[in-house]
Amino acid sequence: MLVVEDDPILMMALVDFVEHAGCEAVEATTAVEAIQILETRLDIRTVFADLDMRGSTACMQFVLLIRERWPPLELLMVSSQSWDAAQIPERGMVLGKPFDRHRIVAAIQKFAI
Repeated sequence: MLVVEDDPILMMALVDFVEHAGCEAVEATTAVEAIQILETRLDIRTVFADLDMRGSTACMQFVLLIRERWPPLELLMVSSQSWDAAQIPERGMVLGKPFDRHRIVAAIQKFAI
């Protein structure tokens, strides 16, 4: 599972959730880095991204790009903002902050296993 997060502390938490769910985490700290990983790794089936990241690429645009370029990938996202269901890409799920460990681990297991 590709984990995309720019904050090192939040990255550690998200990776912990992924590993607790029984999956391997591949880390990217920017959307650009995540795209480079997706272009070279064929074993990624799920992207777990923070929609609140900083940077040149808006995170919702980033996940929409993933949906366009890699349609089979599942999208699991976290955000402190509320998102209208119409804004969420197909086969995507947004989980709120603060993190609910049990809910996130269950979602990871549903999407990735």
